[in-house]
Amino acid sequence: MRIFLKKSVTANFIWVTDFGSNSNAIKYFVMKKNIYFILLSFSTILLLSCQNKTKNYLAKKWDCVKVDNLTPIDKNFISKEDSAKAIQVEAALKTLSWTFNNDNTYYCSTLGNTLTVHGTYEITDGDKTLRLTPDSKNSINTYSITTISEIEMTLTSNDTRVPLILHFSPH
Repeated sequence: MRIFLKKSVTANFIWVTDFGSNSNAIKYFVMKKNIYFILLSFSTILLLSCQNKTKNYLAKKWDCVKVDNLTPIDKNFISKEDSAKAIQVEAALKTLSWTFNNDNTYYCSTLGNTLTVHGTYEITDGDKTLRLTPDSKNSINTYSITTISEIEMTLTSNDTRVPLILHFSPH
């Protein structure tokens, strides 16, 4: 019984041939092929599990629960009316729910589920910046993502002199 070792040029495996029985050669080839398949499958699963965590956390419905740094429009003259307007704006902001989808679309609605704005979003700067572009394209709102997890999200507006800080919790 003679055993020949032959290295294939087209594939990366060693073909063991036993002229008395080809079953060992076939078993070795199949086992080697399975190892490559398992390694390829494991690598694919590993890459897919390392997707963008910020986007995964973001993709849900969020309710605004707290607003910080809300200042009256005219800081030079703060009256009772200005304070009342600030309270009304804060109350209006707290009624907002933002829903982000995995296809990079979002929509903003009030607590009564009345749709107010919808458009697309983009996460940039190493998952630290959220850019919202409404379908009307009349403005682009940019927020710094201060914190984001399964249970909370904090955004800081980049478009105002005094940054508005919005705190969200999942719906």
